[in-house]
Order: sequence, then structure tokens, then C-alpha cells
Amino acid sequence: MKFSVGTVIALLSVANNVNAFTTPRSSTSARTVTSLDVTTLDQWQLLDNGSVVGSVSGHPTLSDGDVITTSPLSRPDTARSNNLVGTLTGSQYQLGMPMQLQAGGSSMAPLAEVPGVGRSTFVKVAGTASLFAGGVALGVGVTGGFGAEKPMNIPEAKVAMAFPGALTNAELMKRVSERLAPYNYGSTTLVATSLCCDEVNRPLEKALAKQYDEPFVMGGLAGFPFGGITSFGAMAHHIPDGGSCLVVYGPHVGIDTFGSIGTVNRRGRSKGGACCGSAAAALGNVRKGAMVPKTADGTAAPPMIDSLDAQQAYVNSQLLPYGERLLMAADQNIELPYALYDAQKQMMDGIVAKGAGAMESNGYIAMLGGIQINTPEDTSDYFLPLTFDLRNNQGKLVKSIMWA
Repeated sequence: MKFSVGTVIALLSVANNVNAFTTPRSSTSARTVTSLDVTTLDQWQLLDNGSVVGSVSGHPTLSDGDVITTSPLSRPDTARSNNLVGTLTGSQYQLGMPMQLQAGGSSMAPLAEVPGVGRSTFVKVAGTASLFAGGVALGVGVTGGFGAEKPMNIPEAKVAMAFPGALTNAELMKRVSERLAPYNYGSTTLVATSLCCDEVNRPLEKALAKQYDEPFVMGGLAGFPFGGITSFGAMAHHIPDGGSCLVVYGPHVGIDTFGSIGTVNRRGRSKGGACCGSAAAALGNVRKGAMVPKTADGTAAPPMIDSLDAQQAYVNSQLLPYGERLLMAADQNIELPYALYDAQKQMMDGIVAKGAGAMESNGYIAMLGGIQINTPEDTSDYFLPLTFDLRNNQGKLVKSIMWA
């Protein structure tokens, strides 16, 4: 079943981050759900199963602005013509303002292009739980919304909301090749990747290989460039004569069939699994560290390093400086890949600065950094580009070639 991303903006007016199946805040009320004759639903949308999702006001136990999904209506065909509707369980709702959709703009960069609406605004104002109302709050029969050519499924719509500006792998490769073509990128290009070793990340490397041949791999757990200066220097010596290199790096995050961030449906497995598992473990370490008493000088105890799990120990240590930012985030699963990206960019910039001297020609070093977004098998993976810089053979910045 496909859904439209047009419903996103309508729900941005919802101020509370509340799941559609939220337990009522007060358990002392004597009223039952069948007596909600005065409850109004605003910003409402009719769902495929005959239920209605919307923002409540006048509810006896929920706060105004909370998002709920009703039981199926007894006459869903009358929802668009009647102001008062009833459910199969006997509840009644007054339908107020329906969802108002907007048109125009890019299909996969809607939030970033709406004045005053960016990543932080969307997360803090609406929250991912309320936006999806338990994972089913994307209306059907909605065809407008930012010029989308076709309705989106739940993972696609969640990508658009949580990671505005993300591109499918195919769209990314088109943009990248167009930007690099004026600088003679092509048959003499060598790609270096620093992506997590998780198998779900290989489709992007395959797309890069199709365009520029097989990549040189620098990355390990969570996408950190564990190959370091030595691997960059080796890669530089492998560049075809007169050619240039393209470095693609960044962490990854999964979105499963229900729109949950931080998990993904891997091939042959019925249940979703943590994605990125290494990042999730590091976030767990941050949460655990927040409960550990500080030492006498006010600092946290240094992390334990297991030589048999050195990469994970390093990922843990690199995420610690972002601990407060993560713990204070409206949605830690969204903020996590951004924090990891910041740590990896700092590391990659240092590697290139010290390793660029190994370049044997006058070619360029193009550095594309961002966040990989893994999705279920029937949906394209995405990549959110955050920086795309062109450097000379000494590692000095020539210009940003990021598209608008």
C-alpha cells in the first residue's frame, strides 16, 4: 500500500510528540471512549481501513493537539460530507479542519524548502511519533504535496520527513556525475569509500562501481575510516594516470517497513534488526555513561578498550563528545547519524590533509560526505549529502560543488 508524503506538512502543526496509541494521561476519568461526542478532530485524514487520524481537541483525557487514530468508522464514505462521524465501537467525533496540502518543490526535499521548516524544526515541533501516529498516520487518496510524481510508501515518506534532502541512490549518482563531469571524472577516476561494513550498504558501492569501477574500501564499523592515512595514501597510488579520486563517506541508519528509524528489514529475516548496530551500541554506551558518577576532577572515567573489539571501542569513544547533544535530542535515532557524521568528517578531513601528498598527478580529490539510509528490499536506499567539496592534489579546498 502506497501513501503520499503530502500529509507531512499538515501534521507539522501538531506540537506534542505523542504516539497514536498513547495511554490516556489520566486513569481516574469515569468516561469511556464511547462517549467522545464532543471530541473534535482537526488536520484529519481518512485512512485505508476506514479510520481517521487527526489532532484532538476537547478530549476528556488527552491534551489538545495530541494525535490519535480512531477505530474504523461505521460509514467511512460519509466522512468527507458529514461533520459528525461515528465509529464501529460507538464513539463520535466532530470533524474540523481537514489536512491542507501544499504543492510545488522537490519530491524528496520538501521540509528543507519550506520557509522556516528544517530538520530541527520538524523534529522539535511535530516529533516522529506524532507525525506517523503510530506508523499509520499517512493518509490515502492524497495525491498533492510537493509535486511528488507518485504516492510514497511508509519508508519513503519517513525518509522525506526525517532526512529532508535525501536522494535515492540513482538520483545521487546522476547528481554526482553531473557535478564531476567538468573536472574530467570518468574512466580515470578511482572511488574510495568509507561506509559501514554492514552488507546493507553495498548497493551504494555497486552503484559507484557501475559509474567509476570498483572502489577502494577505507571504512569499518559505523563508517569510520579506520584505514586512516595509510589507506588513503595507498588509494592515491592506485589512481589511474592523470586521474582523480572520489571519496564517499558517512554513517548509515535504517528505516523499516513500519517507518521505525534505527532498524531495517534485512534479506531473509522476518524481524527488523538494529541499523546501524554499531551506532546503536555506541548510543547505548552514551546512555550508560550518563548514569556513571564523575571522577573527582569532574570528568568521566575513560572507556575500556578491548583489543578483540577495537573498532567498536573506537566508535564508542568518538561518540562520547556528542553525548549531551544526543541525550537532549527530540529523537535520538535521527540525531545519532548526524553526530556520527560530524565525528567522521573531522576524521576524514584530517586524513586527507595529511595523506594528500601521496597524489601522483594533478588530479582532484572530491569528497562526498553524508548519511546512508537503508530501507526494505522493495524500496530504494537513500543518501543524504551533507558536504561535497573539491580539493586539489595537496588537499586544499578548491570549491564546494554541492547542488542547491
